[in-house]
Amino acid sequence: MIDGLPDLPRWVEAHGLSTDPHAWRRTLGAGGCIGDSTGPDPVIVVWGEAPVADVIALAAELPDHTLLLASERDDLVAALPRICVRAILHTLTDPAELPDYEGAEPLPAGTDLTHLPEDLRAEITYALTHTTVWTAWVDGLPVSFAYAASRSERWFDIGVDTAPGARQLGLATIVAAQLIHSERSPGREPVWGATEDNIASLRLAARLGFHAVDELWVAIPVSG
Repeated sequence: MIDGLPDLPRWVEAHGLSTDPHAWRRTLGAGGCIGDSTGPDPVIVVWGEAPVADVIALAAELPDHTLLLASERDDLVAALPRICVRAILHTLTDPAELPDYEGAEPLPAGTDLTHLPEDLRAEITYALTHTTVWTAWVDGLPVSFAYAASRSERWFDIGVDTAPGARQLGLATIVAAQLIHSERSPGREPVWGATEDNIASLRLAARLGFHAVDELWVAIPVSG
């Protein structure tokens, strides 16, 4: 955990990174940041009163990293030479009402994923080294995936994706629900984050009973 940073849905990635031996931290004026540069989608979470100049320098130094910024930091959004999009954070309205769905199972290590697009294959391969990936299969192939992308003491952040040819079959609902049921048992509750232009993800969150509780700014990598 990060001292002085409350365990809220907006900071689940920061607290999750704080337990990662590969993560690094920096003090930025009256604020700070924590980042991970090892995965296929490296991320940096910035908090507190981090000076604009320091964050601009950080973004220039690590152009391939996504930056997560507090929704109040419009000054950073205006100054950063990046596209920034708003992410909507959700929590479950009534976790007890989440239905049970059959059809998801843990993805075994070493499963052949060469049928997946390169970016999705890299994401799932990396996730398998850190956590359980719940999976739905079609015609003998794993095509839909959900996993806990980050965990704090109170929350877990949901990562969910489906191969392009298997979308609109309801598979994401099945794997996401199974993930939530399995991760809630230790006492954590789910956080669903989606950029405001990701209509499919927002609809799926609503279908599962999530409601919006907070926002973040996402500064897209220069290479993104």
